[in-house]
Amino acid sequence: MVVCLALALLLGVPPDQYDTVVLANGGILRGTVVEDLPGASLVLEMPDGKTRTIPRSEIAQVDYARTFFPAGNAPYAAPPPEAFPPSGQEGDRPAEGAVSPLDLVPALQFGVAMGVAFPMGLLDASGLGLGSAVTPQFTVTIEGSLRPIVDLELGLYLLLGAGGSYGPLNNYCLAVGGWCDAFDLSVGFFPRWSFLPRGPINPWVMISGGFEWLSVLNDYHDSFDYTGWQVGAAVGFDLRFGLGFSASLQLGTRWGQFTSLSVSGLLPNIGFEPAMHGWIDFGFRGNFGL
Repeated sequence: MVVCLALALLLGVPPDQYDTVVLANGGILRGTVVEDLPGASLVLEMPDGKTRTIPRSEIAQVDYARTFFPAGNAPYAAPPPEAFPPSGQEGDRPAEGAVSPLDLVPALQFGVAMGVAFPMGLLDASGLGLGSAVTPQFTVTIEGSLRPIVDLELGLYLLLGAGGSYGPLNNYCLAVGGWCDAFDLSVGFFPRWSFLPRGPINPWVMISGGFEWLSVLNDYHDSFDYTGWQVGAAVGFDLRFGLGFSASLQLGTRWGQFTSLSVSGLLPNIGFEPAMHGWIDFGFRGNFGL
């Protein structure tokens, strides 16, 4: 009877006299913390006198009573905040209700990318390679996207490329008085899937499709203008620095077909038949979230 009475008195202690351990799975334990090893484990003495060792990885939060008494009845104050490891380390005790900036994924995003595009494939069915007609290009891409769900972006892009020309096309330009440069413009739509949208490093994949226009022209506005369709795919990863900004590295390819050629100025009309061509893209993108 004496044991039962003592147990009843012990269990009748108000909850605020105990330390409260909130588990990562949502469970709650109350008792007296007798040992706390940040990053390793916590030993909790339960109201019935038994002890329980809990890995720190299973603990979401610990709320200490104003004072608590370990075995031996030597009172001591709850550990000060300095006893906990710096923010970001295992065992950290986050402020109640605090949300990491990385947990917030912007619904709208604006991006600007710079890179290099290397030509591949055929300019037309005559066998003239795109890489034999134009040089690799410096590219600037502007894009905007929205997220219907946190993992998926749907967006529009505008790509501008600039480089030089050589081979037969540039020989035609020189014959009428001026060296030709080459400019590429692409506009289209893309979906992009993120694998870790809330992580500090977010790998992603995307596909795209749209319209392409390639112009080879000189200072006198003599030009060969090719137009057609284009599809593409790319992979990359974002380095996230918070809600508002991230940086991306990306590698991709675009393939398509010019379906028409128009010639202006003093340049000669040349034969044209559609053929497949492509670009290999490498670039860096800065992203700004709203």
